[in-house]
Amino acid sequence: MNILHVIAGLPPAGGGLSELVPRLALEAARQGNCVTIATVANADEPLSTTAEAAAAGGVRIVRFAPSAPRALFFSWAMRRGLPELVESADLVHLHSNWTFPVWWGGHCALQAGRPLVMSPHGCLDPVRLAHSAWKKRLAGIFDRRILRQASAIHATSEPERDWIEKYLGKGPGIVLIPGGVELPALPQIPPGPKPTDRVRQVLSLGRLHPLKGLDLLLDAWNTATTSLSSGERWQLLIAGPDEQGMRLRLETQARSLGLANVVFAGPLYGADKARALAEADLFVLPSRSENFGIVVAEALAAGLPAITTKAAPWSEIEGGCGWWVDVNARGIARALTEALQLSDEERLAMGSRGRTLVAGRYQWSAISRDMIEVYRALVPDRGPDGIRT
Repeated sequence: MNILHVIAGLPPAGGGLSELVPRLALEAARQGNCVTIATVANADEPLSTTAEAAAAGGVRIVRFAPSAPRALFFSWAMRRGLPELVESADLVHLHSNWTFPVWWGGHCALQAGRPLVMSPHGCLDPVRLAHSAWKKRLAGIFDRRILRQASAIHATSEPERDWIEKYLGKGPGIVLIPGGVELPALPQIPPGPKPTDRVRQVLSLGRLHPLKGLDLLLDAWNTATTSLSSGERWQLLIAGPDEQGMRLRLETQARSLGLANVVFAGPLYGADKARALAEADLFVLPSRSENFGIVVAEALAAGLPAITTKAAPWSEIEGGCGWWVDVNARGIARALTEALQLSDEERLAMGSRGRTLVAGRYQWSAISRDMIEVYRALVPDRGPDGIRT
């Protein structure tokens, strides 16, 4: 098949979408499909490391220069050039909402009669819809039209499927396929016990955004670390790109709480991100809104026990490889207290169970096969001459 993905942007700091979409495209290319990603970016703009890897692996990435207004990822070049890409595609897959590339990509696909798959990627979460609500109600005029005419809508979790149904009422079929991760090789651990006086590390990885709940995490960290014995040393590493001036607010909060054991590392990508996961002892995602939470899967794949909130669809980690808690500082603090009081061996055992969970359900090879099956069900059969029938 000739598959066209359309996404507003693939910047290094683009969060889960900058990882998920290129990896989905790369896996489809590895299965023998011709895959293109159309995005809005200048020729000299850096893309995510996963996008660069996809390009090296045979995925064609077509950049269209941005135009004003940048907030909507508008591009005159995309307006002119995208119809040709759509015409040559067997299927168009749009990602996210509220942007010009989605609206124009949907319009072009519908005009050309191409099967259209839409992945909102959490945009229809009521929590997110309440943020800048009037703008999203206005933009929703365009989004609803395209969603309702799509051939299929892709949800990454059962909660997201519910959000889509609530937003649309009656609409096209919804397919449920989670995000995927690569199962990394575990670092070689030297024989013998680890030093008892080492600084153990809790990692929180992702965008520094109000919806990510990092203010709740700092309050919870303040509570959980007060019960540590004098010989235990723990550090909270918060890593991710700053959005809406959130880092300054979090740093101010940490100072006001007297938290000297909190480090803000800034964004981590590629090898730096992998190293942070390998060196951590515990992972926390304190989110207020999450359609899937790919970083939870990445942490579990790295052998880390994880704590996340019930705003993320990870109930399956509870009791085996992590904690699934209420969206408040008290719930996060309770889980942190329990996790920090475990022995290294107990945390390693939880991490091993989490890695097994990911290996069985969330590896990219299986996720991609499921998505390709959705595509094949939507693309018309071809005759012996290659023409659609």
